[in-house]
Amino acid sequence: MRDDSCFWRCFPCVFCLLILLALCQPGIVGTSSTGIGSHYNCQYTTGLCGVVFFDDQQCGDNYCRCCGRSEPDHQPYYAECVLHKNNLTYIPQLPRSIRYLNFAVNNLIGVPLTEHFFSNVTHITDLALIYDNISHIEQNAFRGFRNLTCVDVSGNHNLKNESFRVLMAIPGLQYLSAHSCQLASPPKDLFSNMTSDVVELQLSSNIPTDYICLYDLTAYSALDKLRSIDIAFCSICTVKTSTVVRIQSLNLNDNSMTRLPESCAANEVSLFPNLSSLKISENGILSLKEACLPSLTFLDLSSNSMALTHFSITQYPGLQTLWMKNMITDRFRWASNLFSHPTLEELHLEGDNIAFGSEEIVPNTVFANCPRLTRLSLAKNNFENVDDARFLELLGHLSLEELNLSKNKLSSFSLSTLSNFSNLSRLELMGTDLSSIPDGAFDSLKNLSWLNLTQNEITTITKQTFSVETRERLNVLYLDRNPFTCSCELMWFRNWFVSDTELFHRNASSQLQYKCNNLPGTSLASFTMVDQACLMSHAMNVVIVYTCTLFIVTFTIASLVFRFRWNIRLALYEAFRGRGDVRRLRLLADHFDYDVFVSYDKEDLPWVYGKLMPELEGRLGLRLCVHERDFIPGNNIVDNIVECVQSSKKILMVFSKDFVRSQWCQFELTFCMNHVMNYDDVLLIVCVDDVASRDMTAAMMAVLKTTTYIQWEELDDAVRSFWGRLRLALHEIIPLDGAL
Repeated sequence: MRDDSCFWRCFPCVFCLLILLALCQPGIVGTSSTGIGSHYNCQYTTGLCGVVFFDDQQCGDNYCRCCGRSEPDHQPYYAECVLHKNNLTYIPQLPRSIRYLNFAVNNLIGVPLTEHFFSNVTHITDLALIYDNISHIEQNAFRGFRNLTCVDVSGNHNLKNESFRVLMAIPGLQYLSAHSCQLASPPKDLFSNMTSDVVELQLSSNIPTDYICLYDLTAYSALDKLRSIDIAFCSICTVKTSTVVRIQSLNLNDNSMTRLPESCAANEVSLFPNLSSLKISENGILSLKEACLPSLTFLDLSSNSMALTHFSITQYPGLQTLWMKNMITDRFRWASNLFSHPTLEELHLEGDNIAFGSEEIVPNTVFANCPRLTRLSLAKNNFENVDDARFLELLGHLSLEELNLSKNKLSSFSLSTLSNFSNLSRLELMGTDLSSIPDGAFDSLKNLSWLNLTQNEITTITKQTFSVETRERLNVLYLDRNPFTCSCELMWFRNWFVSDTELFHRNASSQLQYKCNNLPGTSLASFTMVDQACLMSHAMNVVIVYTCTLFIVTFTIASLVFRFRWNIRLALYEAFRGRGDVRRLRLLADHFDYDVFVSYDKEDLPWVYGKLMPELEGRLGLRLCVHERDFIPGNNIVDNIVECVQSSKKILMVFSKDFVRSQWCQFELTFCMNHVMNYDDVLLIVCVDDVASRDMTAAMMAVLKTTTYIQWEELDDAVRSFWGRLRLALHEIIPLDGAL
């Protein structure tokens, strides 16, 4: 930072949080690419001490903090005496090395600012008196200053025009900010008979309490050195002047204007002969009438509702840069040669939703006769149905050096799309839904050094995508936020990405935006593959992948079929079984030895003998087949099961934890399931305890999912419900006397 520079360009609206101040680099900013002109940057000190500077210490009667740099002389340059409200009503003595003072948010209401008030700091160059409730500044208050170049009195709502005049008259002052002071349009004679060195004036967000939406610039005609006025965010409806004002830059953004300021005198002489930059975005401009702005080079009409059918670019003879972003434009046919202009160099038509694919709306000649147009931004429009032929008809004749097509859905992108743009040095294709890049698509752009392909659908970059010459020409290449498929095909690009940090502007943050879409949690930089794994051809890899996939799918299906074989079988049985005719005919045959075959584990025998048999045999008169009692001794156990099942009218299974572990019980279950399917019957299932699903066999799980079972519990109500449900399930075979 330099002691002799002008510091702290401010926008004190951030003081909505009291004192969050913008930190800008010192020095004079040169002319920008937009032609806006020079601006003074002033830097006040809130937040600097103890953050980016050294030697932070208490000073100024312990009301202030002073700090500076450790080099070259260890002297404090910055002082901040802030947020003391009613406790600090004077500027204390500060070190003579201080050049930049921030005296913000100190309640000075009723305290006149006199020459004595500033006597301790007449050596400073930059002064901030923000949100101090200043109401009066005496005529000679700044007489003692010799080097003061920047003053900020923003946020002082009681400041009057008389004090504003005093500030403008400070000798040597180049930048003055009176943002958010409720200052009205100045009287025409406010600055008469005075000398002012102010070059840049910041008056944004000034809406007086006695609000009148007319703003008269006549008073500024007396200020020969004034070059820039910012009156944005002031709710201005109309701007006028009754005499010539020789400013170069006028900012009217975010007001309520429906037309441009009156710029033509009665004799068609320009009222703003030197105006080179006019910003009038975020207003309500509906149309542009005749203008007399012979020096205008930069015009910002963004975010207005203007009908382009009423726009004539030829009324600005020296125009070089035109911004028409986010316009709410009409949908009627644009005029041919709409943007034709001999001096136009830069055009921004971003976010206008222009249907470039429709020749009825955008004629082929809309950009004709623009010999000097080199920078064109068409981001956030509609490029659907724009093929290569249409693209070249619209833009192919332009000698573009910079082209922005970001946030457009490009219908096609081939080798011929950019074939005519040999002068192109910067190309923006972010978010255009490109899924692939033709090999050598950028090789014809012999001057291309900046390429942005961020946020597309690109999965692979190969060695042939960019030729060696193209890779050597590129200084910046953005490919982040693409869904890369990390495989052998991408290894070449991965190695290039890792090896060339500067080209991809790769840092810890941007590196995280390069990810392997097919490998969650894996960044491109960390992705690796063994060389041997990439030796096989792509075709062989495809065959192997398909073969393995087919095997895995087949194996998975077979496993699922085996695992759920009983579920499938029971589902088919339920879908195709009859209406019970087979079962009724079988019961009418009347050749059964038993009414119910009971399948159970021997550990559940006490429940069978103590609970089940007394109820079914004792009370209902049914004959149960219980193998401890009824199997024929000496016969094969399998034969006993088969004969007893076939000789029983119904089958009842007693599921329990022990039933799960018994191989014979599982055999009986499988056989009985086949039996009931053959005779169109159903199993009767009772559960005497809770069985965990992880312990059950596939057959048991299938039965419980497809059959309504009865759960045994020892509670009185539960017992009565259990026997009632069981009698209902056995109603076909219960004798009449038992049912009663």
